[in-house]
Amino acid sequence: MNLQEYLQQESPARFPRVVLDSSEYVVGATYTIAGEKRKQVFINHASPLVAGIEYCLIGSRFYTTDRDGNPKSMSVFCIKSL
Repeated sequence: MNLQEYLQQESPARFPRVVLDSSEYVVGATYTIAGEKRKQVFINHASPLVAGIEYCLIGSRFYTTDRDGNPKSMSVFCIKSL
């Protein structure tokens, strides 16, 4: 499922896999912790459902973050594997 399909669902699917295109997210910062590369990312869309939410990108999966920016829970968003 892509971002547009996700946002236009009339009856939301439970934990779908939403693959984002590189133009649909913005990388705020990149850092490495214990050899693991993490990126602070935001989804580039005006929808109040996703706008302004900080995610942590680890590998190809997006994670919600706690108030300190640490990964908390896996989200439905991901990118194509590099």
